[in-house]
Amino acid sequence: MLVAAALAVGAAGGGATAAHAADVRTAEAPARIAVGTNRTLVDTRTGEAFFPRGFNYVRLTPSPARPQNPYHSTFEPASYDPARADAALRRFASFGYNTVRVFIDPGDGQDNLASRPHGLGHGDADQRPADPAYLDNVADFVRKAAQHGVYVLPSLDVFPQNGYYRGVIAAATPPHNVEGRNRSYMYEGYIRAKEHYLATFTSEMKNRLGVLMSTFLALQTDNEAYYTVNTAPFQQKSGTVTVAGRTYDMAVPAQRQAAADDAIVAYADRTVAAVKGEDPALLVTMGAFTNKAVGKTFDGLSGQCGGAACSDPRYPVRMSTLTRDSDLDLFDLHTYLHPNRPIETDLDSMEWSAVEGVVINGEFGALHAEYNLDEARRGLVEHQVTTCSLGISGWLFWTWDTDEDATQRLFHRGNESGEAIGNSLAPASRPDACAARQAHPVTRPNPPLLPRPREGALPLPRPR
Repeated sequence: MLVAAALAVGAAGGGATAAHAADVRTAEAPARIAVGTNRTLVDTRTGEAFFPRGFNYVRLTPSPARPQNPYHSTFEPASYDPARADAALRRFASFGYNTVRVFIDPGDGQDNLASRPHGLGHGDADQRPADPAYLDNVADFVRKAAQHGVYVLPSLDVFPQNGYYRGVIAAATPPHNVEGRNRSYMYEGYIRAKEHYLATFTSEMKNRLGVLMSTFLALQTDNEAYYTVNTAPFQQKSGTVTVAGRTYDMAVPAQRQAAADDAIVAYADRTVAAVKGEDPALLVTMGAFTNKAVGKTFDGLSGQCGGAACSDPRYPVRMSTLTRDSDLDLFDLHTYLHPNRPIETDLDSMEWSAVEGVVINGEFGALHAEYNLDEARRGLVEHQVTTCSLGISGWLFWTWDTDEDATQRLFHRGNESGEAIGNSLAPASRPDACAARQAHPVTRPNPPLLPRPREGALPLPRPR
């Protein structure tokens, strides 16, 4: 079916160009993906189960204020490369892959202070909900993906770092006993800013894409959602915190955990409502790493790991609670090949037996230092087979071709060595990701403790 509908133009969006409109007319609107049965997604046009398979497509640029920390520059107006993006999408389609995951840059408060703004929040003086030129590039990428039959999963961490969202935050009463990263989920001002962001992004994409909104697999509210135990309210085991209309005693482990769990469910429900208020059919997801990756358990955010203070302050959000109690449509759990831990251990650390609904593996990958190419190829296939048998129903490799950053060059990439991994995982050569496991399994996965490109943030203090 060819799409001939004209696109509406949002007042804040700058408008779709004539060339963009022509792209839409030549692209076929894909079927909406919905939540199906048996822990799988479903193609609403055919009624068949849909298994997301593909890559993370990531472009990075060093942060002006902290050159060692790159930001996601995939859609930055000064650096967006439509030809390279189109070539990658074309290659994905030739392998039979059906999904690509990308990151939307909210900007960064420290880079704003350095007079080098980027992303959707283009500087502290910027009073717009989002930079129109940036949104145009996102829409261009989605059109290209639609032309190649590839769904898009954008991850939208934090909210644009600019004056507009500062104003949204300032209108809310400052929180008591909530600091740092924890504000993202426990501070009314930050939650309102997130609601504005998600509603704006969804609305502006509708203005630019029209019926091609069906190209979005889902919107992801957070790449990896977590609390930090070294900031309030969790850094001390005393005092109280009030979130989502209830007050919790931080001296009681069960109440500490309940505060974290209840706050993230309330946050998730509000973000889902913000998206679906603009597009009721659009799925919403959230991502997380596992407890095992950071040496944690759901112990009331004790800050203790093996009898000593934890070196890593992060606690992932409670996936079992979110999948049971929140309005999220699916969940995205991140795991990486690890030579010493089976995937079952990783999943058990997230209370896997209590997890419900659709869970995809939006990041999985392997390090060069731990696996040679042949080991990685076999281990990654084994990972798909094993996780499928355990109830995971989608896999997006980290990454296709990210080579701008030294940390990312430590990882195997999908396109390196003659696209060896791209070929090994390809639906064209392995139509059934759940096929019988390899005769000689090499490894099972778990995330490495290596830095990911961080989300942007307001300068004082920065939500991380």
